[in-house]
Amino acid sequence: MKQKKETCIYCGKKPKRTDDHVPPKSFFPKPRASDLITVPSCKKCNQGAGKDEEFFLATFMFSDAGISDAGKRLWSEKLHRMYEKNLGLRRKIAQALEYTNVVTPVGLFLGRRMAIKPDEKRFDKVISKIVRGLYFFEYQEVIPPVSSILCLFLKTEEHFQAAKEYVNQLKSGTRGWPGIFEYRFNRLEKKHDESMWILLFYNFATFWVITGDSRTNLTKKANKRLEQTA
Repeated sequence: MKQKKETCIYCGKKPKRTDDHVPPKSFFPKPRASDLITVPSCKKCNQGAGKDEEFFLATFMFSDAGISDAGKRLWSEKLHRMYEKNLGLRRKIAQALEYTNVVTPVGLFLGRRMAIKPDEKRFDKVISKIVRGLYFFEYQEVIPPVSSILCLFLKTEEHFQAAKEYVNQLKSGTRGWPGIFEYRFNRLEKKHDESMWILLFYNFATFWVITGDSRTNLTKKANKRLEQTA
């Protein structure tokens, strides 16, 4: 689906008023790279996911992402102040964290650790928006608004093994910022709205994303072999 010039890539209806950063500029510590990706957006779509993006970012700062170099810099720059001032955000993040038992494959109990219980609806909003932006950046086309975008936050060994089967069929993103954000992608040759993405944030948080017809589901999509890019 070709995009009309100067039209918002997200809603496809309103004219461009801003350039939206993909991923959000707030995900990058300073000094920010000069080659961040931007796409045409209306103000409503640009700003509409702001609260969800704050929640997404702040939540992962309490995981291993928070002890990465980029995570430490983001926390020092602004996130600690935002977290201290925003009581609602603190409550939401507290609800997203839980203790879980750590057990070896042979059943040996190693103790308990803090883990993320993701708010899937809020995470999906952020990831879906990023994928729509990346798709436009890579192909200069938009994902039709009616197409589904199915996201899976990879948390278990089974999740990673399932996604790993497709890694060799995906190509590296045109741009990437090691330690902050990298991605791989591909799409079907004859049905361009069907695509697959793997997004990696701060060398920790990995999402497997599949786009396509709203009648399909993640399992069916994952079992289809992606062909070479058109």
